Amino acid sequence: MAVNPNRSKRTNELYRYEANRYLGDWFPRPLDAIGRADVEARFNGITADHGWSAANRAMSLLRSIYRRHCVDHDGLRNPVDLWLAGGGKFHRKARRKISAPAEVLPCWRAGIEAEVNNPSIRDALWFGLYTGVRRDEVLTLRWERVDMDALTFRVEETKTGVPLELPITDQLAAILERRRTAAAVLPEGVREWVFPSPTSATGHVQDPHHPYARIGKAGGAKFWFHGLRNSFITVAERELMLPPSLTKRQVNHVRPNDVTQR
Repeated sequence: MAVNPNRSKRTNELYRYEANRYLGDWFPRPLDAIGRADVEARFNGITADHGWSAANRAMSLLRSIYRRHCVDHDGLRNPVDLWLAGGGKFHRKARRKISAPAEVLPCWRAGIEAEVNNPSIRDALWFGLYTGVRRDEVLTLRWERVDMDALTFRVEETKTGVPLELPITDQLAAILERRRTAAAVLPEGVREWVFPSPTSATGHVQDPHHPYARIGKAGGAKFWFHGLRNSFITVAERELMLPPSLTKRQVNHVRPNDVTQR
C-alpha cells in the first residue's frame, strides 16, 4: 500500500478484502516459508471454491506482495514466479459476450420492471443505464454532488482517479426528482445519498446483485450491472457514431497518451 499512496480508497479496500479472504491464513508465515507447491495448491483450491477469476486475482496480488521484498532481500524468490516457471498458468480470461443493445435493453427493462420492487435499487439501475457510470460510482453518489440548477452531477472518487462531471438529461432529472421526493421521509443519516438504504451499514444501496438472476429470467436475457455500461458504450460508438475519444471521456476510461486525443 505504501508504494503507491495514490490508489483509490475502493481499490485499497478490495486488496485488503481479497488478501484476507484468500490468503489470510498465510499472514503469520514468513515470506520464505511459502513455496511453489503452496501456490499451486492454493490456486487450485480457490479455483474450485470461488472460480477462475478469483484465483487469478489472488495469485496476482500475492505476486505483487512479493515483488518489492524480492528486491530488498537477497535470496528470496517469488513463489508465484516459481510456480509459473514450473508450468503453472493463470486461467485464460473469458470475457462475457453481450448481444446487441437493441436486443437486450428491452429484455432488461421488462425484467427490472417485473422483479425489482425496491424503488431505490430500481432507480440506481436506470441511472446506470442512462449514464454508463460504474456501479459503485452510481451507488455512492451524494446529493451534494448533484446540481439541479446547472443540470450536472459530479463523481469525485472514480476508478481512474479523475473526477467526472456529466450533464443531467431529462431521463436523469426524472430519476433524481423521484429520489429527492423519497428522501424527504428518510432518517437523517441516509439522506445524503441519492440511492439510500436505511438497512445498509453504509447508508446507501450496496451491490444489488440479488435480483440479477430474476431480472434475466423474467426478461429473457442475462443481466448484470456492468452490462448497462457495456451497452452504453456500444450505443455511443456503433449507433451514434461518437468518436472513441469522446466515448472514453463520457465513461471515464483511462485517458490516452496520445497528445491529440488528450
